[in-house]
Amino acid sequence: MVIGGRDPQTGWPADPLGADGWDFRADPRARTAEPPTVDPALFESFEDDDDEADAAWEAALAPSGIMARARAQRADELVAELTLIDAEQARLEARKAIVLAALSAAVGGSSENPVDRLDAPDIAASELAAALRISQRTASAAVAEALIVTDKAWKPVLEAMAAGNLPRRRANVILDAAAPVPPERLEAFAAEAVGIANPPDPDQTLSQGTLKRHLRRLAEKYACEPLSVRKERVSAHRRVDLEPAQDGMCWLSAYLPLEVGAAIDTRLEAISRSLQSPEEHRTINQLRADVLADLLGSDASATAGIGSIEAVTTGDALPSPGPRGGVRTELIVTVPARTLSGDSDSPGEIVGYGAIDASAARILASEAATWTRLFVDPEDGVPLALGRRRYTPTLAMRRFLGARDRTCRFPGCDKPAAAAEADHTREWAEGGTTEADNLALLCAQHHRLKTVGHWDVRHVRSSAPPGGPVPPGTLEWKAPSGRRYLTYPEGDPAPPF
Repeated sequence: MVIGGRDPQTGWPADPLGADGWDFRADPRARTAEPPTVDPALFESFEDDDDEADAAWEAALAPSGIMARARAQRADELVAELTLIDAEQARLEARKAIVLAALSAAVGGSSENPVDRLDAPDIAASELAAALRISQRTASAAVAEALIVTDKAWKPVLEAMAAGNLPRRRANVILDAAAPVPPERLEAFAAEAVGIANPPDPDQTLSQGTLKRHLRRLAEKYACEPLSVRKERVSAHRRVDLEPAQDGMCWLSAYLPLEVGAAIDTRLEAISRSLQSPEEHRTINQLRADVLADLLGSDASATAGIGSIEAVTTGDALPSPGPRGGVRTELIVTVPARTLSGDSDSPGEIVGYGAIDASAARILASEAATWTRLFVDPEDGVPLALGRRRYTPTLAMRRFLGARDRTCRFPGCDKPAAAAEADHTREWAEGGTTEADNLALLCAQHHRLKTVGHWDVRHVRSSAPPGGPVPPGTLEWKAPSGRRYLTYPEGDPAPPF
């Protein structure tokens, strides 16, 4: 028995799940049945080259090509089903929030007695905890979230969720980003934030991490207090926490100013990558953990049997000129010229991490070993740069890519620019040039998926898409399922928000 039945035309299972675990390779129909109809559009060359298109047709008409198309078609159907499930979950989460808010009102939230109104959320949470057999803490958090999202100020968020356009995970990013926004400005902030989180063109949908950074910038627009004032207040709560975990391990976390944390993260990455070699079998994550342990707790790490690190750096947490312990670390910080001159307190930004207050930006600028003026197009702010015909990008080009891309350019990936690699979109060995319009930052994992050939990618020229011009650096990705995704450079989102 197979869940979902079978397709009436092909006789193949309509769902891959079930007791017999349908497999193309095990089902004789995949080899003997009439081949599915071949859509010529599916076999057009990625680069629209006639020779490549002919080769694609020949591959499509071969038995192996038919199988590949059938698998890709099935993968596309499953991905489409996942998007429908995600939309339905958003609608259910909106309905749940409305019901929880109504429950709170029913148990005293709508009472004229202030004591009843105060106790109502706890009572509603206790009802939820008892009915679903969950902890009171979990239930209380659910009720609190429901009361927030059903508030009048957050109407755009709830409506987008109810329409299936805004999953709960993205709605929570909006709620979290609104922390510095005063109550009287929440409604306007929510409306603009929903527009960013749920753009009309799905290709312009920002990844989770990129969305956080965009909404934090938006929150500064609506905040009453400048970032520097808020930072001075909350920095008093900086701390380091240790939480024991299973199997004799633990989680170590720190609450620090962003510029300090970004410097620490960048230094860990630089030292760890300097230790990689054919003889080094530790992963980059293991190396980062071992570097941290060696820098801060070498005696304890040696006792615990953690791999030793030979390249040890010393010094304070902030970056300073020159290499440390043979390793050069670099943070890319963008700062408005008026902020540097002291004529403005507009925030700066550490590329790939987020906004920093004007004072911290000036301090980092004063300690920088290298300054790079970044010229942009006066009309749309697009960065301008010149490439050189050589395999390895120049340091200036690498900085330009960091300012343009900010993170790994694979759809949904948020690996910071400092931990990504400059990749030739059209391989150097195949005639690709070392130019800005043939380079993009990719993390090691997605670089490998692209190089091996599981995913295809190309730079989109300004006149290519039917919807109009796109910023330089826009990439079009083609998935194994045949689906296509556009990713825009974070340094210049399209359209500008």
